Amino acid sequence: MKFEEAMDNLNSIIEKLENKDTQLDEGIELYQKGLELARLCLSSLEEAKGKITLIKKEFSKLTEEPFGQE
Repeated sequence: MKFEEAMDNLNSIIEKLENKDTQLDEGIELYQKGLELARLCLSSLEEAKGKITLIKKEFSKLTEEPFGQE
């Protein structure tokens, strides 16, 4: 599942949990699913952070050299 889809599902769960008509058993089930989605989102963000860190590290290795000089 992609990050955006997980976030959409998580937001939907939050709306359902905030609904006063949600039964206790359903609320517990929704809460558990929400935690799983939150873990997935956190993992996706950590992975993205790692990729960005690598890209920044590679970019910092680039140096500007004047044109025509070796």
